[in-house]
Amino acid sequence: MPKISKPNRPLADVNVLANKDGSHDVVVCFMPDPDVLVGEGNSKAFLALDASASLKAMYGGATVFDTAPNYVQGVARKLGSILTSVTKSGKVSALYWAVSPDGSKTEIIGELNEEGWNRATISGPKREKWGRGTKLLPAIQYGVDQIARDADWTMGVIVTDGIIEDEQDCMQYCLSVGKAIADGKRKPIKLVLIGIGQDVDEDQLERFDDMFEGTGIDYDLWSHGMVASMQDESDILAVLYGELMDEDVVVASSGSVEDGSGRVLAAWTDGLPGKFRVVLPKGQSAILIRTPTASVEQDLSEAI
Repeated sequence: MPKISKPNRPLADVNVLANKDGSHDVVVCFMPDPDVLVGEGNSKAFLALDASASLKAMYGGATVFDTAPNYVQGVARKLGSILTSVTKSGKVSALYWAVSPDGSKTEIIGELNEEGWNRATISGPKREKWGRGTKLLPAIQYGVDQIARDADWTMGVIVTDGIIEDEQDCMQYCLSVGKAIADGKRKPIKLVLIGIGQDVDEDQLERFDDMFEGTGIDYDLWSHGMVASMQDESDILAVLYGELMDEDVVVASSGSVEDGSGRVLAAWTDGLPGKFRVVLPKGQSAILIRTPTASVEQDLSEAI
């Protein structure tokens, strides 16, 4: 589905799909608002990037002349930039995981704001070696124990391209974390696991997603998504958008969408949803979203 490369804020994602009759389906997703997610509390986020040897080529520089494109950097910049919008500080922590010979260590990249993410160099570990294994527990522990320890709400996004070797250790640790959250002893944490490529065990990712089923623990710690390739940037971002914003999140008390001629395409009197779909009539190439306090216009020409 064609999309707008740089949507006008506060829009995060705008996709356009052509219909046979000349009209277009337009799917709009707003930037997540930390005030909606966590109210007056303190929200934090972290991004953990797989740095095992199997993913090295996707970081670029794998060829003799060092000209291979760095797909991970492009994805990381956008994921990091998006996550800054859900933190009260406007900053997101980042780390490489699955580094060192056995893949059991992490390497901290740093804490970056949106501007920092837009120009961040994400080229792989510098102090540790590329991992020959993929042990996830150290990355989870870092996010829970270091990032989330003084936050009222935390989101962690973890990217992997392989099989997670320490699944049982991760499960045991996460079950204890989930129970603590359900019992009110920890603040809410949400972890999103994004599997990329053909070597990912989707059944394993689903086990992470479903780990609390049948345990009696009333908490949903994990979500996951599958993407064919690190080059499928829009699909990777869609996984994150799906966790941060959906039709059930209200971003304004009311709202409407018009086409370029002023025709109302949709209206909501009981709350403008954070994600919606409208049909743009044939011959139109822009939408205008109105709320009681603001409006935003988006040109769709590049995707039509």
